[in-house]
Amino acid sequence: MKFDSNQILTRIGKKKVSDFIESANIINSNESVSKILGNLIKIKNYSVYFKNGNKITAVNLRDILSARDVKSQKLNSIAKSTPIIEEDSNIASAAGLMSLYRLRSLPVIEDGEVIGQITTKSIVKAMDHKDIKIKSTKIMTANPVSIHWNDLVLTAKNLMIRHRIDHVPIIEENLKGIITSFDIAKILLTADNLNNVHLGITEHTRPLEFPVKGIADRNATTSSIDHSVAHVIQLLNANNSTYSLVTLGNEIQGIITHRDIISLLGEKVEEDVPAYIIGLPDDPFASELAKTKFNTLVKFLTKTMPDIEEARCRIRLSTVRGKTKKYEIEVSIFTPTNRYSYRNEGSDLATIFDQMKDSLKNKLTQKNQKHVKK
Repeated sequence: MKFDSNQILTRIGKKKVSDFIESANIINSNESVSKILGNLIKIKNYSVYFKNGNKITAVNLRDILSARDVKSQKLNSIAKSTPIIEEDSNIASAAGLMSLYRLRSLPVIEDGEVIGQITTKSIVKAMDHKDIKIKSTKIMTANPVSIHWNDLVLTAKNLMIRHRIDHVPIIEENLKGIITSFDIAKILLTADNLNNVHLGITEHTRPLEFPVKGIADRNATTSSIDHSVAHVIQLLNANNSTYSLVTLGNEIQGIITHRDIISLLGEKVEEDVPAYIIGLPDDPFASELAKTKFNTLVKFLTKTMPDIEEARCRIRLSTVRGKTKKYEIEVSIFTPTNRYSYRNEGSDLATIFDQMKDSLKNKLTQKNQKHVKK
């Protein structure tokens, strides 16, 4: 019996977290950042957990990049509370949390204690099915943040922290390579060993103040805009990679990471039309506001576009200056024949969605008037 993509994804999403539990790094909060960083690099893991009162706290590689001094700084100075999941929950719930909070792993809890973790990598492995025929361009992040060949590693690190990403393509007219948070973490750990002249490091070089070309991966994982999600999943699993750069010729069109793939299993926010929202703010009030506004927008659109098959919303925090946040919102609407994308940005989520609704209302009104005149 053949199943369509949605049926396959639904079946995967219903699987239990208990079938995916991996061992987790439970550590002492008083450990130094450098010691934990060394441990993560050694075992090729991304996150560690420890208990802070009744809360479970996590530190990942990207958090470590923000540390002022990896040698002397204690782990609890950069740790953050993390969402948790129970082993009898389903994979769709775990995928939704990781997509919304931009995480690669979640601690699995039993009686308030961490008994393991679930990772995006393990979920993506379970999604390896040839009949997921969704186009990869449907889930990719278009026009990803990038840098140039001679830009500093420090610049790449700051971009990762600011945009909450782990992969930055390197472009010099065409694709030259990629730098990841893991690449930078290894340099932070070995910053005292400045004997790697071939990297562009000398005894006078400050940590990370050398060109990215010194540590770039020149054999970046790539896929074509014509490839399906199934192909990308197979590619990532075969290469043990966490990303694929989507290209047209040698030009980058977008990037797909594990988080983008598992978003296909994520949380629905509207019952009548399949509608998903990715990148919700950490603040609970802002998160609920965004969900409500997106629901309202989808309901409005279905009244004028009854053939909508699916709606997706991606929220990005583009800049943070002091306490002022700037959001970029992209809404994609899928019909049987077309994909419509709408973008807006600003510092107030409610205003952004309201402006987007007014703009769409005007466009649809003009479209209907043209049809009437004909």
